[in-house]
Amino acid sequence: MKAKTNTKKMTEGTPWKLILLFALPLMGGHALQQLYNTVDGIVVGNFVSPEALGAVGTCGTLVMLFLCFSMGMSTGSSVVISQLYGANKMEDMRKAVSTCMIMMVALGLFLTVVAEITAKPLLKYVLNVQDIYLQDATTYFMIFAIGLAFQFLYNICAAILRSFGDSKATLYFLIVSSVVNIILDLVFVCAFHWDVAGVAIATVIAHIISAIVAVIYMFKKYEVLRFQKGEFKFHKESAKVALKISIPTTLQQCIMSFGSLALQRLVNTFDAATPGLLPGYTAGQRLETFLMIPAMCINSTMATYTGQNVGAGKFDRIKSGRTAARIITIAVQVGVGLIAFFLRYPLIQLFGVSGQSEAYGLEYLVTMIPCVIIFALNMSTLGSLQGAGDVVFTSFVSISGFILRVGLAYILGLFTPIGYRMIWLNLPMGWIYSTIVSAIRFYGGKWKTKAIVKHPQGELATPEGAVIDAAEADVEETVDSITNEEN
Repeated sequence: MKAKTNTKKMTEGTPWKLILLFALPLMGGHALQQLYNTVDGIVVGNFVSPEALGAVGTCGTLVMLFLCFSMGMSTGSSVVISQLYGANKMEDMRKAVSTCMIMMVALGLFLTVVAEITAKPLLKYVLNVQDIYLQDATTYFMIFAIGLAFQFLYNICAAILRSFGDSKATLYFLIVSSVVNIILDLVFVCAFHWDVAGVAIATVIAHIISAIVAVIYMFKKYEVLRFQKGEFKFHKESAKVALKISIPTTLQQCIMSFGSLALQRLVNTFDAATPGLLPGYTAGQRLETFLMIPAMCINSTMATYTGQNVGAGKFDRIKSGRTAARIITIAVQVGVGLIAFFLRYPLIQLFGVSGQSEAYGLEYLVTMIPCVIIFALNMSTLGSLQGAGDVVFTSFVSISGFILRVGLAYILGLFTPIGYRMIWLNLPMGWIYSTIVSAIRFYGGKWKTKAIVKHPQGELATPEGAVIDAAEADVEETVDSITNEEN
C-alpha cells in the first residue's frame, strides 16, 4: 500500500539530532503528565489534610498494578508497529494498529470491573493500609478505575504515534489534559469541597479528554490510518504477532507492580512505627518521578529509533545512536538534578508537609538525585534492546532486578540499622545490577537476531538467526516460523 504518512523516519540523518529532537517533546509531555499526577497530591495536601495526601499516595502502587497491562501492551505494540513501519510494510502495520487499539480498550473495560470489585480488599489486606487512610484511598482508587479504558486508549495511541516518529503530538495532548486537570482539581476541592473524590474525578475527566483528542488527531493527520468502513477490525494473526512481543513486557510490568505493592506494604508498616513517614515518602516519590523523566523518555526514544532501524536492516546506526542517547540523557539528568537539589525545600513544601514528614521527604529526594544517573545509563540500553525485539531478555533483567530490590528492602530494612531508608535505597541497588547485565547483552550482539520483519535486502531474521526469503514470508508467517524454531 502506498500512502502518504507524514511520519518521521529515524533511519536517515544524524543519530544524535534525531534522538534529541524526538526525546525533547517526550520529556515535555511526561513532565506534564507527572504534573497533573503531582497536582493531586499538592491540592489534597494543602487543602484537605496530610492524611488525604497519604491516602492518595498509597494508591499509587495499586494504580500502577492496573496500568502495567497498558504499559506492557503499549510497549510491545510499539515495537511491532515501528519495525513494520521501518520495513515499509504499511498494510501489515494498519492491521496491527486496529488490532492493538481494539485489544487495549477491551482490556481496559475488563480491568475496570476487576478494580471496582477488588479495590478495598487490595488496599486493606494486601497493602496493609492503616485505617486513617483506608476510606479516602478506597474512594480515590474506585473513581480513578472508572477511566481505565480511556487511559488504555490514550496509551496505545501515544505508542502508535511514537512508532511513527511523532513525539510532539503527545506533548500537545498532555498540555490540554494537564490544564483541565489542574483547573478541575482546584474547582472540585476548593470550591465544591469534594476532597479526595474531587481530585479523582478531575483525573478521570482529564484522561477522557486526552484519549478523545489523541484518537481524533491520529486519524485526521495520518492518511495511512484513515480506515474505510469495515477495515478497522480485529485481525487474529496481527494479534498473535503483537501478543508475542507484548506478553513478556506486560508480564515484566505486572511482576514489577506486585513488587511495588510489596514495597508499599513495607512503607505502610514503617509508617505505623514511624509517624509522618507516609506523607513525606509520598512527596519525595512524586518528585522522584520528575527526576526520572529524561531517562524514561530516552528509553522510549531508543525503542522507536532501534525498532525503525532494525526494520530497515541498519544495525550500524544503533550503536552510535545508543552512545548519543547516553550522552544526552546524562547531560539532561545532571541539569534536572541540580535544579531539584537547590530547590529541594520549596519543592517538598509544595505538598503541605512539615516537621518530620518534611524531613523524610527531603532525605528521600537528596538521596535519589545522584542515583538517577545510574537509571539513565540503564534505560538507554534497555530501550535499544526492546526496540530490537529482545523483549524476553529485557523482561528477565527488569524482573530479576526488581526481585533483588524488594528482597534487599525487606532484609536490610527490617533486620539492619538502615531501617526505613531501604524503601528508597533499594532503587540504585537494582539499577546497578540491571545496567551491568543489559550492557553485557548489548555488546554481545545477540539482540541483532530478534527482528520480526524483513530487511530491505529481502531477508527476515528470526530469533535463531535463520533467514527466510521475503517473497515467501510476511509478519504472520514469521510467528509460525519462530514458534517452530523454538519448539
